[in-house]
Amino acid sequence: MAGFALKYSSTAAIRAPGTSPILFKGDLCSSIIKSKNYGFDAVEIHIRRPDEIEIDKINEYCFKNNITISTIGTGMSYVIDRLSLTDLNWQKRKMAIERLKGYIDLAEKLNSGVIIGSMRGKIDFDNYNKHLSVYRENILELTDYAEYKDVPIYLETINRYEVNFHNTIEEMADFLSSINSSRLKILIDTFHMNIEEADMEESIKKYGNYVGHVHFADSNRRYPGKGHISFRGIINALIEIGYEGYIAFEYLPYPDPDTAAKKGLDYLLAIEKSIAAKENLLL
Repeated sequence: MAGFALKYSSTAAIRAPGTSPILFKGDLCSSIIKSKNYGFDAVEIHIRRPDEIEIDKINEYCFKNNITISTIGTGMSYVIDRLSLTDLNWQKRKMAIERLKGYIDLAEKLNSGVIIGSMRGKIDFDNYNKHLSVYRENILELTDYAEYKDVPIYLETINRYEVNFHNTIEEMADFLSSINSSRLKILIDTFHMNIEEADMEESIKKYGNYVGHVHFADSNRRYPGKGHISFRGIINALIEIGYEGYIAFEYLPYPDPDTAAKKGLDYLLAIEKSIAAKENLLL
């Protein structure tokens, strides 16, 4: 554990519903500056379309503020445009693939990763095998493209009430092992894990080699420390697996974005400090 240091990412969107679990909304450059001032290492951006981004401007602001874009969230393409990888309509699937390739192109230019969460879509269990067949085919096409572009893709394990397949880390790890792509990893989210995992810490340790990105939110989707999840245990598990990726704050901006950002980060850094102090005492 000696010398560990986790990397934290804020979340930002140009526009998103008030109920979205995203910290900062509005001008992305302003969100980059604010994130840096609060002490974040990166920003996760959530956008409806890849062409919404002024790439050169974002890269310039990141360079000036010594911060990075960790990941690109794609969920609005499903929530607003209903594009998914399990759609049995081939035209809609083609649109989803092209949209995701656009996100991958953007990620290449921003040196970031791409999240596929709700864009997985949902399965009609009367056509279970058809859905999974087209889903697998589409993921294979996207991973081939991501490998060519050298961009990581993070498939998110989402609870059963929002997406009705691949809800646990074990289920997602089994799927990833069948794809066998170095560019395909799991995104674990503590809010969803709290619903689906029997033991969150053990799941992280058991499947740590598949974990590529992390979302933190407490049990009530508020900032860490506002619910009942043991983030000390989660952090210890991430340290144990040698996790080197980012931890993005995908939670509700309550009572306001600035308070939620500051209190969440302060809470987690205090846990890190406590763990480091305990380790030093044991040495």
